[in-house]
Amino acid sequence: MTLQPTLSKRWAVPFFTLWGGQALSLLGSRVAGFALVWWLTEQTGSAVVLSTMTLMFFLPQILLGPFAGALIDRWDRRWVMLVADSTTALASALLAVLFWTDSLQVWHIYATSFIGSLAGAFHFAAMMASTSLMVPEHQLTRVQGANQMLQGLMTIAAPPVGALLVGFLPFAAIMGLDVVTALFAVVPLLLIAIPRPQGSAEREQVAGATPAAIWRDVRSGFRYIWEWPGLLLTTLLALVINMVSPPLCSLLPILVSVDFEAGALQLGW
Repeated sequence: MTLQPTLSKRWAVPFFTLWGGQALSLLGSRVAGFALVWWLTEQTGSAVVLSTMTLMFFLPQILLGPFAGALIDRWDRRWVMLVADSTTALASALLAVLFWTDSLQVWHIYATSFIGSLAGAFHFAAMMASTSLMVPEHQLTRVQGANQMLQGLMTIAAPPVGALLVGFLPFAAIMGLDVVTALFAVVPLLLIAIPRPQGSAEREQVAGATPAAIWRDVRSGFRYIWEWPGLLLTTLLALVINMVSPPLCSLLPILVSVDFEAGALQLGW
């Protein structure tokens, strides 16, 4: 009678502590991203610049996303997330310094967007893999649903929050807030252990980390999608949406700023 509550608490406390820190970090990153987009809009008013920033954000995920899972299976997931969150914090700290010293250039934002997206591609795969190891099987559907809800909430909440902060804080302070929220993700990772799959060391030794072994795992993943018609259709639909919507969204700030002669508050809301 008392075993299930104890077991529930045993997994729930560390997982949701980690999950909460990641949620704050995600919100900070989305808010900082909104602020950077608006700064580029104000400084350049160029659709090419905004489209290039969008490309820098999505390019690592397109090129490395299929390989991230195969690599994560061979690495320590906790350390992957630590490195990814720390990299994001350092990139935001660099932007804060550049804003503070009034020396920020457009290519700095391109570079940090690329680096942040690269870290995010591995972080997302590591977090998804860690969830299945930390959460009991009968709770996985509920937790994965909460993860999807969190992603949606952050997408909705970040622009209004970012718009309010842009109106009251300098850009350097907004980047500093992103650093602080990233620390909320880093600290739990230093304190909470993430279990490794049973027999993972033996599988890693057999599979190896050679390019051929990694490519074999990637092909296996594509084959799995191909053989499941429903999943294949969903994947293709998501691919089309992700190819069409970002270019359109990248032009929205220009529309709001130039055509509507409005500000960040109108863009966010």
